Amino acid sequence: MTTTQENQARDTAPQRRLRGREIPAEGDGGVFSETWFPVCLSSDVPERGVHGCDFLDGRVIVSRDRHGEIRVFSAYCLHVGADLSIGQVTDSGNIRCAFHGWEYDGGSGQCAYLPSGDPVPPRASLYRFPAVERYGIVFAFNGLEPRFSIPDFDRPDDSLVLRSGTFPDRFSVDPWVICANTPDLLHITELHQFDMRNDPYEDVTWQDYSATFPIHAVTPAGPVLDIRPEIHGTNLFHQNGTVDGRWFGWSSWMGIPTPGQTTVFYTICAQPEPRETAEQTGEFLDYVLNLEMSIASEDVPIFAGMHYTPGNLTRGDRVLARFFEYLRTFPRSHPSADFLK
Repeated sequence: MTTTQENQARDTAPQRRLRGREIPAEGDGGVFSETWFPVCLSSDVPERGVHGCDFLDGRVIVSRDRHGEIRVFSAYCLHVGADLSIGQVTDSGNIRCAFHGWEYDGGSGQCAYLPSGDPVPPRASLYRFPAVERYGIVFAFNGLEPRFSIPDFDRPDDSLVLRSGTFPDRFSVDPWVICANTPDLLHITELHQFDMRNDPYEDVTWQDYSATFPIHAVTPAGPVLDIRPEIHGTNLFHQNGTVDGRWFGWSSWMGIPTPGQTTVFYTICAQPEPRETAEQTGEFLDYVLNLEMSIASEDVPIFAGMHYTPGNLTRGDRVLARFFEYLRTFPRSHPSADFLK
C-alpha cells in the first residue's frame, strides 16, 4: 500500500475516542465503596421515633437505642417487608412494625417480640450498619468493619462553634465524581480562578484511605486561603486552614441515596476569638459559609451535564490521574445487599 493509500485509509476509518481505564461506578457489580456515608442530619431523627431514608440501592432506618446511641438498620421488616420507618419506638426501646406489630431490639436489631405469641424466628434480625454521629450528622459505614474514622478538625470539638446542613440540590453523579474536584488542580485555577501562591503538586500525601495537600491562594474576590484539603474514603472532603489569617473548618460529606446520585452534607466551624460575642462568631461563620458556597456554586452547572470519563490526560493532570488509580483499587463490598430491598 502506498503512502497515499494509507492516508486515505486513515481518513475513512471511523474516529474513536480515547478512553482511559474505567473507574467503577457505585453499585457496579452490586458493590459500593467501603467508606462512611452520611445518611441524615441528627435533627432528622425524631425523639423516640424512626427516620427512614434511601441509601445505597435500598432503604435504611435511623433511630436511637434506649441509651441515646444512634443506630442505622435495614428498613424492611423481616416478616413480609413492611417499611419500619412508619413504625414507632416502644417504651422499652424496641422498634415496632406498624403492619403486624413485630418488635426489634433498638440496640441490636434482633427481633424481640411477636404479638401473636409465636416463637421469634432465629434469623429475624435487621442488618445493623456500623454507625457514628459526628458534627450533627449520622454516618453509616458500608462494610463489615470501619477502615478509618470520620476525620477530626484541628481544634477540639468542644471549643468550636459548628453548623451542619445539606446542599439544596441532589447531584446526578456518584460521590467520588464530586471528590475528584479536589485533586483536579487545573480546575481550581481555571474554573475557580484561584491565584496559587504555592505548588500543591510538590506536596501531596497519599495514604491507604486518604489524600491531602496544601493550598495557599488568593481567591478572585480577594480573601486569602491557606488551607489543607483532604479526601477520606471516596466521598468525604475535609478541610482545615485559614481565611485572611483566621482559622476555620469546612467539610463536604457526600451521601449516596441511590446509585448515580449524591446528596451533599456540610459542616462549617470556627473558634470564637478572645472577647468576641456569639453574634460576631456567627457573622464570621456566615461569611465563610457564603465563601464556600459561592465556590461550590461554580461547580453545580458542570455536574449537571457531566458524563465523567477519563480520557486524554496531560502532565498537569498527574495528581488527578493518581486519584483515579486510588479509586480503581479502593475496597468495595455490599454486606447489607440482602436486606436493603
